[in-house]
Amino acid sequence: MDHYIQLRMAFSNVDEEEEIHTTIGELANHLCCTMRNMNLIMNKFMNYGWIRWSPQRGRGKTSVLVFCHPLIQAAQERFDRLLQGNKLEEAYALASTLPFSMREMLMQGLRGQFGLRSDQGARGRIDTLRIPQETPFETLDPSQAAMWGEVGIIAEVFDRLVQYNAERHVCEPSLAVAWESNEEGTEWTFYLHKGILFHHGRILDAEDVRYTFERIIFDQENPCRPLFGSIHRIETLDELTVRFLLRYPNYMFPDLMSCMNASILPRDMELDPMHPIGTGPYRLTRNHPKLLVLDVFPSYFRGRAYIDRVEIWQLPQSGLVESVIKQNLFPDGQARSVQHEVQGGVYMTFNMRKEGPQQDLYFRQAVQQLMDPQEIVRALPRTNVQAANSLIRDKSGMIEQTFADSSLARASKLLQRSCYAGQIINVWVEEGEKMETDMAWFAQRCELIGLKVSVMPGNPVNAVYHEEFASCDLIYTGEVFDDHLTLSLLTMYTFQNTLLLIALDDQRIRELEHKCRQVVMIQDTAERLRRLKVLEERLIQEALLLPVYSFREEHAHHASLQDYRILSFGMPDLRRLWVKRSSIADQDTASYPAYIPLW
Repeated sequence: MDHYIQLRMAFSNVDEEEEIHTTIGELANHLCCTMRNMNLIMNKFMNYGWIRWSPQRGRGKTSVLVFCHPLIQAAQERFDRLLQGNKLEEAYALASTLPFSMREMLMQGLRGQFGLRSDQGARGRIDTLRIPQETPFETLDPSQAAMWGEVGIIAEVFDRLVQYNAERHVCEPSLAVAWESNEEGTEWTFYLHKGILFHHGRILDAEDVRYTFERIIFDQENPCRPLFGSIHRIETLDELTVRFLLRYPNYMFPDLMSCMNASILPRDMELDPMHPIGTGPYRLTRNHPKLLVLDVFPSYFRGRAYIDRVEIWQLPQSGLVESVIKQNLFPDGQARSVQHEVQGGVYMTFNMRKEGPQQDLYFRQAVQQLMDPQEIVRALPRTNVQAANSLIRDKSGMIEQTFADSSLARASKLLQRSCYAGQIINVWVEEGEKMETDMAWFAQRCELIGLKVSVMPGNPVNAVYHEEFASCDLIYTGEVFDDHLTLSLLTMYTFQNTLLLIALDDQRIRELEHKCRQVVMIQDTAERLRRLKVLEERLIQEALLLPVYSFREEHAHHASLQDYRILSFGMPDLRRLWVKRSSIADQDTASYPAYIPLW
């Protein structure tokens, strides 16, 4: 079948039942085989009824080939057989060689493979969770990673000294059993667990902790260096005790130790950003552009995770509506839904590193009116979004209409007062159906008041790591916070790989860092959050941050997946998820679909 598909693709411009004049030598070249083997292959094709072949003998004479078996039918049969044999990688490779329309048809079948598969074999039962994702991985270095797909992997491969309990809103022990500080908040001492193993077999000690943070603070180019800017020096008192000496009081220091950027690395292994080694419940065993594999780490210090294997599959962008994907997964409607209110939201900002009208406050305010949250939510009705005047959920949806004239009229007046002189404004938008639809609506609004825009969809990975929007004036994207809201805001304003800071000018970045330094010196947790909200309000007042809407995601999963909880970055919590096999399941294999929104 593989040979037939390969040969049929070589004559893709020819229809079924159409005569092709060729030679056995030409066909052998297409399949990179000998003429003798080609004759054997052609005989098999004829036995299956896939072709008609009329060979002609003699120099200069051509034979007649007629394809009888349609390419899409052959590809579908082969694709289904690979899926049944659990050969997803080969199935994906087959689909990727086909024309776009055929590839989309086959990929629907591939999507049906996502969720959990339970297989009984000679080594016992193996439970594998398969997750689709669209955004490619650029780095799994905890000090660099900015995309939530990458953060999701880092969360499973690494541990931190401290973990944040979102249900109790407190920091709890993780790699460290305890910590303490002096009264001034300038010295913090952490006491490590005994016997914690890295994935390569060595026991973690205090020197690994020191190495992890010195790697950050001694590197002037490290994007999370400002986040840990309070660290002056690190001392290892013994193999299980490490002390941080700070430049100024930092009462949020344990919270900082819980963030993904603070994941602990082994000092004896140079970090491979695509194959990192940590202490987490899963170790990365495979990573190439189409498939990333996490296998359970049996020696995990908190106890073995239940799911044995996690496979994350890279899917090409698809025009399929997500509800259709869910319908394909759950044709009988037997699924449990889990609502996930995403903290953060969609926003627009400006490239303040580039000269242009966006440097003018009146121009930015005009765009602010054009991106009126109520107007866009009203014009593009979606059940899972809510107009927002803040990226902080508890402030969202409280927008009051206090102006007599429309937002469009106000935008027109502000644009006339600005320095805008009719030039084309380039708008970078995070690629995807919803975001691009938003910007099509925005472009229509701009046209009504004489603002010329060119919308340029782009990959957020390229925007963060490869300066993709350097030539653009406006940026339309989103920010997803984790469960620790105060820490998320602090990270957004100090971690230099956030899109907001990539777009801001150096002076404003320094101002934000200074304000965040004052925040961490505050002991009262409520006051810290209030001060960070004030920072956001200032950015909004200066029309540097334009919140548009917050959104909600919906996961759907088979009832046999137990304790299905969603982490802030959109993945199910693999440390808690387990499988209650159905009593009517096949003795050897069973599949439990799960719909996880694509990253």
